Amino acid sequence: MKRNTTKKQPMMGLLVLLICSLGFISACSQNDANAAKSKYVDDKAMNVIAAGFERRSDVIESNANDDDPHSTENIQEAIKAEIENDKELENARFKDSKMQQDVITYLNLLDDQLKVTEDYSQSSSDYYEEWNKVYDKRSAQLKKLVDNYGLEVGEKYKDDFNDLIKNGKSVAEKTRYEDAINSLIQGANFEKSDDGYGLYTYTAVVENTSGISFSNVSLTLALYDADDIKAEETYADTSSWAPGEKVKFEAMSDVDAARVVASVSSYDVNK
Repeated sequence: MKRNTTKKQPMMGLLVLLICSLGFISACSQNDANAAKSKYVDDKAMNVIAAGFERRSDVIESNANDDDPHSTENIQEAIKAEIENDKELENARFKDSKMQQDVITYLNLLDDQLKVTEDYSQSSSDYYEEWNKVYDKRSAQLKKLVDNYGLEVGEKYKDDFNDLIKNGKSVAEKTRYEDAINSLIQGANFEKSDDGYGLYTYTAVVENTSGISFSNVSLTLALYDADDIKAEETYADTSSWAPGEKVKFEAMSDVDAARVVASVSSYDVNK
């Protein structure tokens, strides 16, 4: 008895169609994944930052023979060249959110530099104070991009770039020292004692847990009365403060303070 195979052909067709459909869906899914991946800018972000730095350097070089190469107009032109180059990263998608944060911080610092040139005249002392602040922050941020993401520029631009990175290293180091000593002093508890003759002594024993050797440390103690009004400022200091060492900071005043706020006035670091 012969089997009737003609009725099974539609089933075979459906099976082939199903297999093809699954293959198509898989291919589409793979394409979607690749498309999503291609939308991230992580792999090219540092190249964009480097190109922006180089464009800015090229503008500076092209204006070097002007009567006033450091005029506000020339400085703005150079900054704008970098901003224009980097603007594609402003709203770009990053897979690494920390990289995105660091890149956006750098872009904002470029805007801050431009704002300084717009808000202050070069004849003003405020201009150089504000410019140096942003210059240091930009240098430190470039150093972070180098250390964390391998930012590098072309050979032609390396001398100027390396100068900025060296400055950024100094800024980062200074920030580390400031954060360390401020953290130590902010945690200090100044206790008050009364000598019975109208004088009060404010004392705090603080251990240097920072691992950094400080010297010539000077503190300002703001003394607030019962109404939380600052009645006076007095001072405490120590000539040396080695890692692991406990130091007694002490100051006297005729103010009977209800609250003491200590801050660091100055210090040196023993390297």
